[in-house]
Amino acid sequence: MHWTADVEKAFDEGGYEGIKAYHKQLEDQLASTVMLVRQKLSKLAKISVNALIVIDVHAKDVVQNLVETNISDKNAFEWVSQLRYYWYKDEHDID
Repeated sequence: MHWTADVEKAFDEGGYEGIKAYHKQLEDQLASTVMLVRQKLSKLAKISVNALIVIDVHAKDVVQNLVETNISDKNAFEWVSQLRYYWYKDEHDID
């Protein structure tokens, strides 16, 4: 599951306390991933794990900001501003 869906679930199930618990989960996950990269890995595996670490750090930082600013609603600007929406134009769209 994508981490943004996990944040939404944490908001729905626990509000602010859910976000705090999810932040702890992200910290634990990041620590585990860092331990993995310290092992002997192939070059491709190391590149993949490093990419996962970058994603995990970003997720942790975003959720940490939600905790530090006491956000308890998934409709708060601090959370919604993190979501990315893209519009893909197809042949039926009018300019």
